[in-house]
Formats: sequence, structure tokens, C-alpha cells
Amino acid sequence: MRPLFLSIRLILWCSLFFALGCSRGETVLSVTLNTRNPDTVYVGTTGGGFYKSTDRGVTFQRMSNGLTSYNITSIAVNPSLTTILYAGSFGDAVYRSIDSGRNWMIINTGLDDNVGTQAVNAVVSNPFISDILYVGTNHGVYKSMDGGGEWKSANMGVANRFVIALVMDPRDHSILMAGTNEGIFKTENAAKTWRLVHPETKKWAVNAIVFDKSDPNIVYAGTNQGIFKTTDQGNTWQPQNNGLANRFIVTLLIHPEKTQVLYAGNQDGIYKTVNGTESWAPLAGSPRSITSLSIHPQSPEVLFAGTTQGLYRSTDAGARWEKMKLR
Repeated sequence: MRPLFLSIRLILWCSLFFALGCSRGETVLSVTLNTRNPDTVYVGTTGGGFYKSTDRGVTFQRMSNGLTSYNITSIAVNPSLTTILYAGSFGDAVYRSIDSGRNWMIINTGLDDNVGTQAVNAVVSNPFISDILYVGTNHGVYKSMDGGGEWKSANMGVANRFVIALVMDPRDHSILMAGTNEGIFKTENAAKTWRLVHPETKKWAVNAIVFDKSDPNIVYAGTNQGIFKTTDQGNTWQPQNNGLANRFIVTLLIHPEKTQVLYAGNQDGIYKTVNGTESWAPLAGSPRSITSLSIHPQSPEVLFAGTTQGLYRSTDAGARWEKMKLR
């Protein structure tokens, strides 16, 4: 039996389903590349905390000074000053580093107490106004206008839901979509209010959402029932599951230049499409039990896959994979 929510980047999944192979300190929940220097790779793990590489993942250094939770679920980079990082966690909510990850401090002022004891599943830094942050939690969405100094609830319409995925329209920072345990919600006023995009999505647990940067009307959602696509920013959705043997999708990734190329990860491994999700094919030899995927924006043949057994890297667009050492 699969868990209902493969959300929270597998932390609850691992604690409840040890038989699936999750191992403390090995499960990689988040892989993020520095927006200005994408050779710098940040990795969040269960039990091991935060790791950083400056050589495309060849070597890593553990940087967890100041962390009191070593379960890092999500990482975001300040787009204006990339030495500032934000990390969501399971147990202590949100951390900030102002020195590229060497030191961390908790920034939870204004977050409800129950958020800190649950999980922050997604962190979004506004690329247009870098002090504006959003976090998706087990208790809805919270927003900060001052780089995490203070948080306020931004839950009207999405309160009390597990917000698993949270993404911003690449052209309009007032538009965000939230993937939850009960469908996809959208705001068009910078999280003042949210609405369910379509009643059909309420049947889905939504683990991943990606915008097509070349046309933000096109959005893909990875759910417990497969992959769905909209060409009108959520008003209508169509299934895109041809070739998927396992439709329980954990994470999605879109190519930074060739937007017809996407990758999807789940327990079986990694699938790839080269025709805008009309059909999918499994990547032979890819790692299994995928939790997160990331791509080098300047060298898109370089891919990273977080799994329940550690971090893997491909340098040939997914044809071959190598396990990377975090220590």
C-alpha cells in the first residue's frame, strides 16, 4: 500500500514506511542550485542537515551550525543576494543563513506554534522583490515581507491544508499555485486569497507543480494519480500519463531551454518526455525512490536526483547516473 501523501518530502513517509528503504542521513529531500552560480549545489537531508558543493556535486561539505533540526525539507536562494539562503525543516519551521550556509538561525516570528512542530514543505523567494518569501506548511501558507523577519498567515481559502508544493508564475509575482493534499489552489493577488483552480483537482494529492517559463499558461502537476497539464493556467486539466507504469508522482522537473523536455520522479525511478508530456519513457539505470530533481540551468545535461538512498548525478541528460558522496 502506498502512503496517502508522499509529501513533506518523504519525512513522514520514511518514518512510517521503513520497508521502503529510507535511511537516516541518506535520504535527500531537497536539491537546489545557486541561481547565479549553479555549480554551487545545496542539499537538504533527513538526519544529516544541510550540505554544500561548489564543484557541481563532486565534493560536499556539511554545514549545519545553528540548525537544531537536521531534517531539511526545502531550500531557497535569495535572488538578489545569493549568500542568503532559506531552509524549511521538519521540527523547527524556517532557517536563514546570510553566509552561504555556514551558519543558520531560526526565523519563526509570527508562525503558529503548530507549524514549528510540523513541517515546512516548500520555500519560495520572490525573484522580483527578494525580501518577499512564502512557505507552504502542514497548516497552509505563510508570507514574509521582510526576508523572514516576521511571518503572517496567507491562508484565506487554503487554511488547514497540507501545502506540499508552492510555485510562483515566472512572469507575474502576484500569481502562485499551491499543491495540497486536496487539490491545486491559486492566488492572483500575492496570497491575499486562494481558490481551488478546478473541482476535479480536489481528488488529487499534489506533490509537484512546474510552470513552463516560455509560456506560463502551461503548467504541469505531479500527483498521486499521475501527471496533469493545463494550457490555461489551471482552468482545465488533461492527464499526461502515456508510458507511466507508476502514476504516483513525487517530483517534476522542466528543461530550462527545451520546455518540451521534462523529467518525473517516483518510487520506480525517473521518467523523461521529449514531446511536452505526450508520452513518457523510463530512464534505464536511473536511481529509484526519487524525492527531488534539479537541473543545471547553464549545462542542462547535468541533473541531480535526491533519493531515499542518497544523492545521484547524471552528466549526460539522464543516460547514466553516479552516486555522490555527501561526506
